[in-house]
Amino acid sequence: MKLPTEMTLSQIAQMLGGRVEGQGDLKIGSVAASPLASTEDDLALVFDEKLIKLLPDIKAKAVLLPEGVKSNRPSIYVKRPMLAIQRMLTAVQPKRHYPQPGIHPSAVVDEGVELGENAAIGPLVVIGPRTKIGARTKVMPGTVIGADVVIGDDCLIHPGCLIADFVKIGNRVVLQQGASLGSDGFAYVTERMSNLERRLSGIRELEDASNPHLKIPQIGTVVLEDDVEIGSNTTIDRATMGATVIGKGAKIDNQVMIAHNVRIGSEALVIANVSIAGSCVIGDRTIISGHSAVSDHIKIGKDAIVEGYSGVFRDVGDGEIQLGIPAMDRRERMEQLVHFKKLGKYASEIRALKDRLAKVEEALGERQLVKG
Repeated sequence: MKLPTEMTLSQIAQMLGGRVEGQGDLKIGSVAASPLASTEDDLALVFDEKLIKLLPDIKAKAVLLPEGVKSNRPSIYVKRPMLAIQRMLTAVQPKRHYPQPGIHPSAVVDEGVELGENAAIGPLVVIGPRTKIGARTKVMPGTVIGADVVIGDDCLIHPGCLIADFVKIGNRVVLQQGASLGSDGFAYVTERMSNLERRLSGIRELEDASNPHLKIPQIGTVVLEDDVEIGSNTTIDRATMGATVIGKGAKIDNQVMIAHNVRIGSEALVIANVSIAGSCVIGDRTIISGHSAVSDHIKIGKDAIVEGYSGVFRDVGDGEIQLGIPAMDRRERMEQLVHFKKLGKYASEIRALKDRLAKVEEALGERQLVKG
């Protein structure tokens, strides 16, 4: 990655909040994407423990390292490596191509729409009646925004997003391409007791007659609070009544499904391919890792962690770390996995003990016969 201009090691360290050891005036023109592929002109970012062990094999002119690692070449030391990466990439990121302020001629914007100062509406955007879009918000090509939507200031809506009627979006919200907000929640009822209800209530006789699913109108909305980011092709359903709420600063990854009436707390992280069923409450700063699923009406407390590929079927307390299907305390699950791997050994030991017990019982029986 080429830097916009050559910088000295000291200048880079100042930008990152780090400290220099070695030649501070050494000039750097590029940052290696991979430390092992670095050249003698690069700065290499060496944070991973495996890479640190390979430090002598890295050819870079200088290295960026965590505090405590020894190096015999010019180095920048930082306390929080990922924060250093965030600062560096923020400083050198290339300029993205956004719509200019105003309305593109190909956009279809209802005459009742209110646009804030320097809002930018890109090509082929459709915006419905009475919608309000805040100052400096950018709406990129192909996005469809319904009626009576409220979008705050400084938002960035990437191409192809779908925002249904009545959705409310706060300030500085980012929607990645293809995000869908405000689709109907999945809610149906039958006039007569369904076969599912029969099974759950213990009735063995099932009906074969038609019993159509009647849609329950979804009259609520979706609310995204300030500084939320929603990933590509993520779907957030509107509430049956009230609102599905994504709390301030929460980050939702790609291809996540969030059902009606879910409430996600502030600064929570929901990672790719997670499914959260209706009416769940997710606490502040909670992390739900990739491919996990949360059953309906579950409460997950603050600062909890649900590890990847877990299935949550009961409430999770504040600060708990859960793993597995069904999800349970991580330590307990890991102990189970350790024992599971030893089942063959346990079975052999049990068979040996049973054989020894049988021999003992046989010997005791023979003694009783002799005494008798």
